[in-house]
Amino acid sequence: MITESHKNFFETERGITGETLIAFGAKSVEDTIIFPYENGEKARKMGPGKREFKFTKGQTPSLFHAPDVPKESWCFLVEGETDCMRLWQEGYKNTYGMNGINGLKGAAIKTLEPYTTVFVILDNDADYTTQRLVETAWGSMRGILGSKARRVTLPADVKDVCEFFESYTDDTFKTIMKGAIAGNYHYNPLDLSLEPPAYEWVVDSLICREDVTLLVGEPNVGKSWISLSLAVAMADEHPRWLGYDMTNHGKVLYVDEENAYSLIYHRLQQLGLRNKDNIRYLHQRGVRLDRNFDRLLDDAIMYQPSLIVLDSLTRLHTKDENSAGAMAGLFNDAIGPLTRETGAAIMLLHHTNKGDSTSSYNRTRGSSDIGASIDCGIDVRKTGTSSFSMCQYKARRTQVGKSRHIEILDTADGRVELVQTDGQPF
Repeated sequence: MITESHKNFFETERGITGETLIAFGAKSVEDTIIFPYENGEKARKMGPGKREFKFTKGQTPSLFHAPDVPKESWCFLVEGETDCMRLWQEGYKNTYGMNGINGLKGAAIKTLEPYTTVFVILDNDADYTTQRLVETAWGSMRGILGSKARRVTLPADVKDVCEFFESYTDDTFKTIMKGAIAGNYHYNPLDLSLEPPAYEWVVDSLICREDVTLLVGEPNVGKSWISLSLAVAMADEHPRWLGYDMTNHGKVLYVDEENAYSLIYHRLQQLGLRNKDNIRYLHQRGVRLDRNFDRLLDDAIMYQPSLIVLDSLTRLHTKDENSAGAMAGLFNDAIGPLTRETGAAIMLLHHTNKGDSTSSYNRTRGSSDIGASIDCGIDVRKTGTSSFSMCQYKARRTQVGKSRHIEILDTADGRVELVQTDGQPF
């Protein structure tokens, strides 16, 4: 027997009729309504204040459902008794209700074994902590049910099934179901029917747009001379650089947390920079890729450079360089997005470790994940007082290149030229 006050409550608050309550075997005992389960009873105390629930002592609740569930290959799984009764009332008779979001255990799992598809409908909740708990519970259910589990996501403006049918029609519910049946992909794939896009080489067969190039070498070997000379070649539209053809010139964003203020001006003057507007030089502005990366990204998107130079990696973050996880995070969350969002080539200057090795990977200071994350690697080694070799040891787009021997020469007019050892200026 169900009291009229209990019937009125469920009709008013949840849209569940007295006939539905009776069909599920619900009954009233004083100020408590009792819902029958296969292995016990759940008592819900009604009235003002915090809701109280009690289940038959010594039993773990199975699944709540109507006395007669149709034999189908699929079913619904929802949170609690009220959502189960409301969905049943709307004509979906093969519906089961869990005792909370973590109610799929023991006998409840066994009940769902005959079904080939289980449509899971979980409550929406504005509270972030609860949202995380719900997503964790969904992950657990998917692990238990495997490929038979299908998530049905209700519109964000309703909390649960009962609220849904107060605001939406059954036709809308069927549309949502069709989406769940078809499956929802979270990521858009590449259209592999398209023709491959042409590589946009900044330096032919060496440095490409949308790539990260690591320039590694011991201190004072000439890394900054190399990166500054490339910046000048880009800005002034040189046809060649260090023996390589250049086909895509453009603006350069240079982030320098390494060199002295006066040194920069002298070297750019010595290298003969003419188009100064084509280089945006950020000198010791406190750029940190792991702390204020969005600011750098905003600047880069506004400036639209073809090349971004980061000098040097060590000065541009506060993470542990020997930690693979920290370095992977730095590349995934900052360096990678920087080139993807701008389309620019990135040249990243980095130091070697203190050991001596013939392997360029082993020479690179820090975690091996640094070498794994880059697209192109260039190893610079000193060969004389003002000369060095430059070897491309990693390349994703081409065969690994040969070594080039470079000298830094002073000219009679006070300029500096980087030339190959045969004496031909680049």
